[in-house]
Amino acid sequence: MNGMRLIANCQTTLLGAMPLGLCLVAGCGGGGSSTGSTTLPVTGAVTPTVTVTPSAAGSISTAQALSVTVGVTSSSGTPAGSVVLSSGSYASFPVNLSGGQAAISVPAGLLAVGSDALTVNFTPASAAAYNSASGTVNVTVVASGAAAPAVTASSVMYSTAGYGYPFRALPLASGNVLVSVSAATSGMVVFGPTAGGGLQFSCFNYVRPAFAADGASDFGMNLLPNGLGLAATLGVDGVIFYNLSTLQTCNSTGVQVSQGPVSANEGSFDVAVSPDGKYAFVANEYGVAAGATAQGNIGVVALQYDSTGLVTTGTTLVGQISTGGQTIAGVAVSPDGSRLYVTSEVEGAVTTAAGGSNPILTRTGCYQQAGGGTQANGLLTVIDVAKAETNPSGGAIIATVNAGCSPVRAVESADLSTLWVSARGDNRVLAFSTGMLETNPGNALLGYADTGGTAPVGLRLFDKGKLLAVANSNRFGGGTANMAILSVAVPASASVVQTVATGLFPREITVGSDDATLYLTNYSSQSFQVISTTVH
Repeated sequence: MNGMRLIANCQTTLLGAMPLGLCLVAGCGGGGSSTGSTTLPVTGAVTPTVTVTPSAAGSISTAQALSVTVGVTSSSGTPAGSVVLSSGSYASFPVNLSGGQAAISVPAGLLAVGSDALTVNFTPASAAAYNSASGTVNVTVVASGAAAPAVTASSVMYSTAGYGYPFRALPLASGNVLVSVSAATSGMVVFGPTAGGGLQFSCFNYVRPAFAADGASDFGMNLLPNGLGLAATLGVDGVIFYNLSTLQTCNSTGVQVSQGPVSANEGSFDVAVSPDGKYAFVANEYGVAAGATAQGNIGVVALQYDSTGLVTTGTTLVGQISTGGQTIAGVAVSPDGSRLYVTSEVEGAVTTAAGGSNPILTRTGCYQQAGGGTQANGLLTVIDVAKAETNPSGGAIIATVNAGCSPVRAVESADLSTLWVSARGDNRVLAFSTGMLETNPGNALLGYADTGGTAPVGLRLFDKGKLLAVANSNRFGGGTANMAILSVAVPASASVVQTVATGLFPREITVGSDDATLYLTNYSSQSFQVISTTVH
């Protein structure tokens, strides 16, 4: 688990007027000097020289990654510590020096077009020996001019009618596909492969609730890291952990963990599991955590396993975290397991969030449902996983930022640099620099784009993170329902390159192991689609 996500500040300001389709943030720092230092040195300490050398002299295109070599030198020895590179709305995570040297890679597409000041800030391991220092060098970034990728897609539809309304479809290594459904007889529908290459109904695993008098609903679900189990949420009944083997034969009862009494209406909606499999994080849509007033919290569950690797009794809710936002809509764990990203549809009455001066993030007149009154924007919350596991409280929250009308889902790029959020009420996706979220969240917005449909909900990155699939739910009617594919290699110029016809209320998307096949649920049509994509 990455424990170093504390990033040096880089003060930025928004450009004046933003265009309707995209936005950028202005550069951070100025001048072309390759060295510099802090203005408040420690008495007796030495201020080292920071040299910043980009791999590309002159200019790079937005399609190119940039390697930056950093040297920190001093006449009194070799400084030890860490360095962070920042520019505009981008910031790296800290890199430890080795022999006074470090290399930082900036992913393609994250530096703004134009002249960018690359500033490296050095934080000494010993403040008594060395002062903080910085160095800056300018690079020029030009638009690549490369044509947008051409994507073709074919789709096969499968019905869940008679079993329930599907929330998420999850492909398994066995070739089976699990579909979580909610209805009077809720549970998991299992589809198995046919000889012809398609899918067919195999069996239905009914949820037998331990806490509610009536039926429960399976909603969000994700595999456990050991591949032997699956975590799913059950609305008022909390979270359940299934034996994946018996679940596929529809003979699994699971281990349920309450998130509160049924009367508390926790509304357990989705679940994410830490990569080490020790904790699960439950998005409780409406539950009020102890000492909080906002409706919505993240439940932290400590998992216990038996000798065969299956979740067993002793698995316990250890606490709940209030984000200050109302109506928790999604939870995602970072690929390295160090961060949770939580979306809340509406900011809380007493919440103070970053981004107040950004009109894309800070909104009024948001509609949460058809015929309802207007409300304020929602929130994106960043949570330190290690702190959440040891002390589930507000102290684990790193940052809270306004995130447009009804932010509902989030997904982070594999290189940990970019977080994508679906803003359902704005018909947009938002791209945030994950580094800047932790030090200067009000200026962390890399860009945004329209989604080519209405009320986007589910989203997933695929094709090595260069494409983003978005389920435009048209949840409240009056618009366009489809699945859109956006080219996102350059977040600030993301755009729709393909749309796929769907059923009613397309809701969630998962990606197959081939990084090209998409599984989309159509909630109101009681169906799911298997969508094969090819990039040309």
